[in-house]
Amino acid sequence: MLAAAVALLLGGGIYLLLIRGGDDGPVVEAGSRFGSDAEGGGGGSLLDTLAPVLGARQQARAGGPDAPPPTAEEVSRATGDAVAGVFVLGFRGTQRSGSFFERLGARPYAGVLLARYNYDEPSQLAGLTAQIQKVARDAGHPAPIVAAQQEGDEFSAFANLAPRGQEDVGSGSVADIRASALAAGQQLRVLGVGMNLAPNADVAVAGGPGQGRAFADTASKVVRAVKASVAGYRRAGVAAAVGPFPGDGAASQNPEGGPAPVGLGLEELRDGDMTPFAAVASGRGAAPAMQMSNAIYVAYDSVTPATLLPDAIEELRERLGFEGTIVSADLVATTATTGGRVGEAAVAALRAGVDMLVVPGGRAQQDEAYRAVVAAVASGAISPDRIVAALRRIAALRRLTRDAREPIRIDG
Repeated sequence: MLAAAVALLLGGGIYLLLIRGGDDGPVVEAGSRFGSDAEGGGGGSLLDTLAPVLGARQQARAGGPDAPPPTAEEVSRATGDAVAGVFVLGFRGTQRSGSFFERLGARPYAGVLLARYNYDEPSQLAGLTAQIQKVARDAGHPAPIVAAQQEGDEFSAFANLAPRGQEDVGSGSVADIRASALAAGQQLRVLGVGMNLAPNADVAVAGGPGQGRAFADTASKVVRAVKASVAGYRRAGVAAAVGPFPGDGAASQNPEGGPAPVGLGLEELRDGDMTPFAAVASGRGAAPAMQMSNAIYVAYDSVTPATLLPDAIEELRERLGFEGTIVSADLVATTATTGGRVGEAAVAALRAGVDMLVVPGGRAQQDEAYRAVVAAVASGAISPDRIVAALRRIAALRRLTRDAREPIRIDG
């Protein structure tokens, strides 16, 4: 694998944008050929491709500092806006216009999740995140947190950007692991992505979903790598959402594809799979966010995905002392295990103690989840205080990701 390092000038800072490509040609992603024209011949250079980003200039903050979270009384009076503030939504496409942007202007959502189908190349990504911020600010909303899973290699939304795969990174020194996260975080921040749904803190088990993905197959090695990664991302000004709690390295399959039992007992989980999370749950090196798993656990009820399970969230809050933001698993994928509807999953996740609800799409599922939570607050099934608590924790993420949420103008 070849890599090119390009200096990126933005907002008075100098960053290295590490563009990863294959030995034999440019990376093909989202139907476009990065570094060449559509016919595959005589393409522009890497610098030509990045020219719009290299010319980016930060504008003055349009909306001023974020407003403080609402009170319980304010949630009761303006339930719709308050509920929107706990949702992270995704959409398909790489363009800066469409029905999603109309919805983004209509409600003050907490965040926007970007994935592979939103990405062509860095200047396009910078333009897309800038438009997301602009639409929200023009509507008088706080700028949303733009999130992505940029874990490394095939588990990354932006395939030709750093970091390398975790299995590779984890074999290095603590300093190397921290430097990898710092470089990846700086790239994400300068391109407008404020939260990384990474690192993955699973302990690899042969045949399990963590094999070939996790940092290592021993808990102690995963602990050091997760601690170093969280530190690197924090220094870069990007929120690391460590996941999937309480660990699904021993799951029967990837939980995003359907029911994935983890057969470990509670003490086995605590002594093994939970130790990387415990290492960054509290204290100076604490992660700002953690993401729940969609796996089901013999240690609990063997039926309910952890992202909906009060006992799992109590374990994280009470035993491990985590005070940051708890992010749900993909709630659309959750329904593959529960057999229920995404609206039911959204309500159950909030009631269990999740703060930030991730609903990648589509629009009908996102609207269903939103309406279900609004109705639950109106009926008293979810208290206004629960919404306030979630919004306060999300506000802490907003402070950490402030630089990534600054609007930029892309020239060209």
